[in-house]
Amino acid sequence: AEEALRGAGFSVRVMPTPSGIRAGCGFCLRFLPEDLREAARFLAGRGAAVTEAWLREESAGEISYRRVPVSP
Repeated sequence: AEEALRGAGFSVRVMPTPSGIRAGCGFCLRFLPEDLREAARFLAGRGAAVTEAWLREESAGEISYRRVPVSP
């Protein structure tokens, strides 16, 4: 998925899933929030569904993650 997204011009990287998120295999794809819908459509067209998406938020030095809807 990373190579396909990158090849299509997305800025993406594989990274360990942040400890504030209790989901998945322990790895995630990180890309710009404004690319979520387009990236999900791109991957769905290649048979890879985006099942969860999380937005990193920072306030007063505290980092949290908010689940956001994914609809390709």
